[in-house]
Amino acid sequence: MTRAVVFDLWDTVAGWPHGDSTHAQVIEAVGLTPAEWATTDQRDRRWTNSFESYLAFLGLDADRSARVLELRTELTRRSLVPAAGALSLLDELRARGLRLGLISNCSSEVADVWEDSPFAGRFDVVVLSASEGVCKPDPRIYRLALKRLGVEAGEAIFVGDGDAGELPGAEAVGMRAVQLGDSDGWQGEKIATLAELLALL
Repeated sequence: MTRAVVFDLWDTVAGWPHGDSTHAQVIEAVGLTPAEWATTDQRDRRWTNSFESYLAFLGLDADRSARVLELRTELTRRSLVPAAGALSLLDELRARGLRLGLISNCSSEVADVWEDSPFAGRFDVVVLSASEGVCKPDPRIYRLALKRLGVEAGEAIFVGDGDAGELPGAEAVGMRAVQLGDSDGWQGEKIATLAELLALL
Protein backbone atom coordinates (compact mmCIF):
# COMPACT_ATOMS: atom_id res chain seq x y z
CA MET A 1 0.00 0.00 0.00
CA THR A 2 1.27 3.47 -0.88
CA ARG A 3 1.66 5.67 2.19
CA ALA A 4 3.95 8.39 0.83
CA VAL A 5 4.85 10.19 -2.37
CA VAL A 6 8.29 11.77 -2.68
CA PHE A 7 8.95 14.32 -5.39
CA ASP A 8 11.98 15.75 -7.11
CA LEU A 9 12.00 19.56 -7.21
CA TRP A 10 13.45 20.97 -10.43
CA ASP A 11 11.65 20.09 -13.65
CA THR A 12 9.12 18.15 -11.59
CA VAL A 13 7.13 20.31 -9.18
CA ALA A 14 8.98 23.48 -10.28
CA GLY A 15 10.63 24.26 -13.58
CA TRP A 16 14.30 25.28 -13.55
CA PRO A 17 14.66 28.32 -15.87
CA HIS A 18 17.14 26.84 -18.32
CA GLY A 19 16.97 29.87 -20.62
CA ASP A 20 17.15 32.55 -17.92
CA SER A 21 19.93 35.03 -18.69
CA THR A 22 20.85 35.25 -15.00
CA HIS A 23 21.97 31.62 -15.12
CA ALA A 24 24.42 32.49 -17.90
CA GLN A 25 25.59 35.53 -15.91
CA VAL A 26 26.36 33.33 -12.91
CA ILE A 27 28.41 30.89 -14.97
CA GLU A 28 30.34 33.71 -16.63
CA ALA A 29 30.92 35.45 -13.30
CA VAL A 30 32.51 32.38 -11.71
CA GLY A 31 34.88 32.02 -14.67
CA LEU A 32 33.67 28.70 -16.03
CA THR A 33 32.40 27.68 -19.43
CA PRO A 34 28.88 26.19 -19.57
CA ALA A 35 30.48 22.80 -20.24
CA GLU A 36 32.73 23.10 -17.18
CA TRP A 37 29.82 24.23 -15.00
CA ALA A 38 27.84 21.15 -16.03
CA THR A 39 30.51 18.54 -15.24
CA THR A 40 29.70 15.99 -12.57
CA ASP A 41 32.53 17.20 -10.34
CA GLN A 42 31.38 20.83 -10.40
CA ARG A 43 27.75 19.87 -10.02
CA ASP A 44 28.37 17.58 -7.05
CA ARG A 45 30.41 20.28 -5.30
CA ARG A 46 27.50 22.71 -5.63
CA TRP A 47 24.99 20.10 -4.53
CA THR A 48 26.71 18.81 -1.40
CA ASN A 49 27.96 21.93 0.36
CA SER A 50 27.14 25.59 0.76
CA PHE A 51 27.23 27.74 -2.36
CA GLU A 52 29.63 30.06 -0.53
CA SER A 53 32.02 27.12 -0.08
CA TYR A 54 31.74 26.32 -3.76
CA LEU A 55 32.64 29.89 -4.69
CA ALA A 56 35.60 29.75 -2.31
CA PHE A 57 36.73 26.52 -3.98
CA LEU A 58 36.67 28.40 -7.31
CA GLY A 59 38.88 31.09 -5.81
CA LEU A 60 36.51 34.03 -6.03
CA ASP A 61 37.23 37.04 -3.83
CA ALA A 62 34.69 38.25 -1.28
CA ASP A 63 33.13 40.99 -3.42
CA ARG A 64 32.76 38.79 -6.46
CA SER A 65 31.41 35.94 -4.38
CA ALA A 66 28.79 38.20 -2.83
CA ARG A 67 27.62 39.35 -6.25
CA VAL A 68 27.42 35.81 -7.64
CA LEU A 69 25.54 34.60 -4.57
CA GLU A 70 23.08 37.46 -4.93
CA LEU A 71 22.47 36.61 -8.59
CA ARG A 72 22.07 32.91 -7.86
CA THR A 73 19.75 33.50 -4.90
CA GLU A 74 17.47 35.79 -6.86
CA LEU A 75 17.39 33.33 -9.75
CA THR A 76 16.38 30.56 -7.35
CA ARG A 77 13.74 32.74 -5.69
CA ARG A 78 12.17 33.52 -9.08
CA SER A 79 12.32 29.87 -10.06
CA LEU A 80 10.55 28.37 -7.04
CA VAL A 81 7.23 28.63 -8.82
CA PRO A 82 4.92 25.61 -8.80
CA ALA A 83 4.55 23.79 -12.11
CA ALA A 84 1.07 23.57 -13.59
CA GLY A 85 -1.12 21.47 -11.33
CA ALA A 86 1.57 20.94 -8.68
CA LEU A 87 -0.16 22.57 -5.72
CA SER A 88 -3.55 21.06 -6.47
CA LEU A 89 -1.94 17.62 -6.74
CA LEU A 90 -0.15 18.06 -3.43
CA ASP A 91 -3.39 19.14 -1.80
CA GLU A 92 -5.24 16.13 -3.21
CA LEU A 93 -2.54 13.71 -2.07
CA ARG A 94 -2.63 15.17 1.41
CA ALA A 95 -6.44 14.94 1.43
CA ARG A 96 -6.05 11.24 0.67
CA GLY A 97 -3.92 10.86 3.78
CA LEU A 98 -0.58 10.39 2.04
CA ARG A 99 2.70 11.63 3.50
CA LEU A 100 4.53 14.04 1.17
CA GLY A 101 8.27 14.31 0.74
CA LEU A 102 10.71 16.16 -1.47
CA ILE A 103 14.30 15.27 -2.34
CA SER A 104 16.28 17.80 -4.34
CA ASN A 105 19.80 17.91 -5.69
CA CYS A 106 20.36 21.62 -5.26
CA SER A 107 22.75 24.24 -4.02
CA SER A 108 22.25 25.87 -0.66
CA GLU A 109 20.30 28.94 -1.73
CA VAL A 110 17.20 26.74 -2.17
CA ALA A 111 17.15 26.26 1.61
CA ASP A 112 17.77 29.97 2.09
CA VAL A 113 14.61 31.01 0.24
CA TRP A 114 12.41 27.93 0.74
CA GLU A 115 10.24 29.35 3.51
CA ASP A 116 9.32 32.33 1.32
CA SER A 117 8.25 30.11 -1.58
CA PRO A 118 4.77 28.76 -2.39
CA PHE A 119 6.06 25.31 -1.41
CA ALA A 120 6.64 26.18 2.24
CA GLY A 121 4.52 23.93 4.45
CA ARG A 122 3.38 21.74 1.56
CA PHE A 123 5.67 18.80 2.33
CA ASP A 124 6.02 16.76 5.48
CA VAL A 125 9.72 16.23 4.77
CA VAL A 126 12.11 18.30 2.64
CA VAL A 127 15.55 16.80 2.02
CA LEU A 128 17.99 19.11 0.21
CA SER A 129 21.33 17.72 -0.89
CA ALA A 130 23.36 20.80 0.03
CA SER A 131 22.00 20.61 3.58
CA GLU A 132 22.67 16.88 3.92
CA GLY A 133 26.00 16.60 2.10
CA VAL A 134 24.77 13.81 -0.16
CA CYS A 135 22.83 13.83 -3.43
CA LYS A 136 20.78 11.52 -5.62
CA PRO A 137 21.28 8.76 -6.65
CA ASP A 138 23.18 7.96 -3.45
CA PRO A 139 20.89 5.58 -1.52
CA ARG A 140 21.49 7.48 1.71
CA ILE A 141 19.45 10.48 0.63
CA TYR A 142 16.39 8.35 -0.19
CA ARG A 143 16.71 6.41 3.05
CA LEU A 144 16.98 9.65 4.97
CA ALA A 145 13.73 10.91 3.46
CA LEU A 146 11.99 7.60 4.12
CA LYS A 147 13.13 7.54 7.74
CA ARG A 148 11.88 11.08 8.31
CA LEU A 149 8.58 10.24 6.64
CA GLY A 150 8.22 7.16 8.83
CA VAL A 151 7.55 4.78 5.92
CA GLU A 152 9.21 1.77 4.34
CA ALA A 153 10.65 2.04 0.83
CA GLY A 154 7.99 -0.27 -0.57
CA GLU A 155 5.30 2.08 0.73
CA ALA A 156 6.63 5.10 -1.18
CA ILE A 157 6.53 6.39 -4.75
CA PHE A 158 9.30 8.62 -6.05
CA VAL A 159 8.36 11.02 -8.88
CA GLY A 160 10.98 12.91 -10.88
CA ASP A 161 12.08 13.95 -14.34
CA GLY A 162 14.96 11.47 -14.27
CA ASP A 163 17.98 13.75 -14.02
CA ALA A 164 21.17 12.51 -12.36
CA GLY A 165 20.07 8.88 -12.18
CA GLU A 166 17.41 9.66 -9.59
CA LEU A 167 14.87 7.10 -10.83
CA PRO A 168 17.17 4.05 -10.80
CA GLY A 169 18.46 5.35 -7.45
CA ALA A 170 14.97 5.36 -5.99
CA GLU A 171 14.20 1.95 -7.42
CA ALA A 172 17.43 0.53 -6.02
CA VAL A 173 16.36 1.27 -2.46
CA GLY A 174 12.95 -0.31 -3.05
CA MET A 175 10.79 2.67 -3.94
CA ARG A 176 8.39 2.67 -6.85
CA ALA A 177 9.86 5.12 -9.38
CA VAL A 178 7.72 7.13 -11.80
CA GLN A 179 9.10 9.50 -14.40
CA LEU A 180 7.44 12.80 -15.24
CA GLY A 181 8.07 13.30 -18.94
CA ASP A 182 10.10 11.13 -21.27
CA SER A 183 13.80 11.88 -21.04
CA ASP A 184 17.01 9.98 -20.31
CA GLY A 185 15.83 6.60 -21.59
CA TRP A 186 13.87 5.52 -18.50
CA GLN A 187 12.01 2.30 -19.27
CA GLY A 188 9.85 2.20 -16.16
CA GLU A 189 6.55 3.87 -15.34
CA LYS A 190 5.95 7.32 -16.83
CA ILE A 191 3.39 10.09 -16.62
CA ALA A 192 3.03 13.02 -18.98
CA THR A 193 1.53 15.40 -16.40
CA LEU A 194 1.52 15.56 -12.62
CA ALA A 195 -2.24 15.03 -12.55
CA GLU A 196 -1.78 11.57 -14.11
CA LEU A 197 -0.09 10.41 -10.91
CA LEU A 198 -3.47 10.08 -9.22
CA ALA A 199 -4.44 7.24 -11.58
CA LEU A 200 -1.39 5.26 -10.37
CA LEU A 201 -2.34 5.31 -6.70
